[in-house]
Amino acid sequence: MGIFGKEPDTKPAEPPPPVRTSAPPPSEKEKSAPPAAAGPATAARAGTCIIAPKTVVKGEITGDEDIVVEGNVEGQIRISRDLRVGANGVVKATVEAQSIIVSGELIGDCQAAVRVEIQSTGRLTGNIRAPKIVIAEGALFRGNSDMSARKDDKKVAAL
Repeated sequence: MGIFGKEPDTKPAEPPPPVRTSAPPPSEKEKSAPPAAAGPATAARAGTCIIAPKTVVKGEITGDEDIVVEGNVEGQIRISRDLRVGANGVVKATVEAQSIIVSGELIGDCQAAVRVEIQSTGRLTGNIRAPKIVIAEGALFRGNSDMSARKDDKKVAAL
């Protein structure tokens, strides 16, 4: 017996019962499943920068992530991954990327390490330099194309 005739509390207070929500907790199968993509970024994967439809970017973009342009970009883009210009996207820039896929409009010179693809809804005005160039039926292209290897690639191949 403790002071003032009370028994000492030896066990901690019990936590309140959890509040139940309308959705049951995810099962083990649901936890391991990848999240579902929604909206215009369905082609986007983790580590992708998305420039939204109502967004305008002016300046220089550099980085090591894929970029999906659904809005407007003006300036310069230099990335070591892929650039995708969405159907409603407009890019007015000099572009250097691993691969470039144009479904919207791109105005400016493009240099890609792997390929440049202009899809049927795409419009590209400018010069292209890439080892592979794909122009779909219905696409618009105005400029020059160069499919020769870069000078750096020729030096590596000679060694």
